[in-house]
Amino acid sequence: MQNVAPTHRLSRRSRDFLIAAAVLFLLGAALAVAGIGLHVVSLVVPFNRGFAFYDLTRKAMLSAGFGLAFVSMLMALRAVTWKTDNALAWELGERLAQALDRQFVYIRNISKRSLGYIDAALVSKHGVLVLRITKRRGQFLNDGGDWLRRGRKGTWRPLRWNPTRDVAADAMNVKAYLRDYQLSAVPVFAAVVFTSDAPDATLRLQQPALPVVQAAGLISGLRDSYFAQDRIDAATVQRVVNLLYH
Repeated sequence: MQNVAPTHRLSRRSRDFLIAAAVLFLLGAALAVAGIGLHVVSLVVPFNRGFAFYDLTRKAMLSAGFGLAFVSMLMALRAVTWKTDNALAWELGERLAQALDRQFVYIRNISKRSLGYIDAALVSKHGVLVLRITKRRGQFLNDGGDWLRRGRKGTWRPLRWNPTRDVAADAMNVKAYLRDYQLSAVPVFAAVVFTSDAPDATLRLQQPALPVVQAAGLISGLRDSYFAQDRIDAATVQRVVNLLYH
């Protein structure tokens, strides 16, 4: 199995974002300096008829300058914290690679404006399998699309985080994305994967809306669904890989 991530593209995006932040900061600094200068050296005297407009202009320049500088700092922070890989997804990929041959392409850390963020997707002649991966530990109950976690006192409490809902949304985004490229016939599956095995993580499943598996049982757990049959040809597989990877 090929375990890959678009790290170069994401690194380039981070660098471009940082450059844009620098340009925005310089623009903001220029406006702020100009606004300060117009306050220090007043070009229009207060009793002049146009002073109100002049005063409004220099205050607006000052405010816009500081505003742009602040936004640029947020952009720079986002650029330097951009995650170019997903260690948890990589770990799962390494485990899958021991059982799957090279016809399978496992793409982790997918991040596109048109798709949002996706932990990983497995692409093969079986179709596309979108994965939501978690390393959470504890006792979990999945009833349809609802999730509960058992607390220390033994009571079941709803999870604020709903992996079923998240991965369903990811799969719908992938389906819509492929449809835009005339690949609507490509089947898209979804599954929630817990990387922790029992007893660290125990799962009780009651008619889950989407498959929920632990890493060790991912292939066997999806044998009757995703892995059941070939559905697309090799050329289509490569097209899908190119769209999700690049």
